[in-house]
Amino acid sequence: MIDPRTVVRRYLAEALVGGDPHAINELIATGPFRERVLAFRSAFPDLDIQVEHLVSEGDLVAIRATGRATHAGPHQGIPASGRTWTATCTGIFRVTSGAIVDAWVQWDELAILEQIGGVRRAAAASA
Repeated sequence: MIDPRTVVRRYLAEALVGGDPHAINELIATGPFRERVLAFRSAFPDLDIQVEHLVSEGDLVAIRATGRATHAGPHQGIPASGRTWTATCTGIFRVTSGAIVDAWVQWDELAILEQIGGVRRAAAASA
């Protein structure tokens, strides 16, 4: 049996950061999740991730990480800006038979959108 932590570490390094199509197909069991990863990689091809925490229980693996990338392709309807961003991410992955079968991933999307020019932070209200 393959350790679920090993699968998630490989997914992060080889599929998400590395963009290796073989790793994407091998390590991600569902088409919709593969498509999300490919779209994210297309928008941010130089993505780098530093994992701060990784914990597991049974077939579940949870991470807390920080990502950095350059906005080189469309993301959330926003054309490439060439701007870089840094944001946090939390994810929970269910691993079965050496592949991720479920994933619940939350990037700090507001931080990403602010940094790539997709949204502007409103001015603080004064009392």
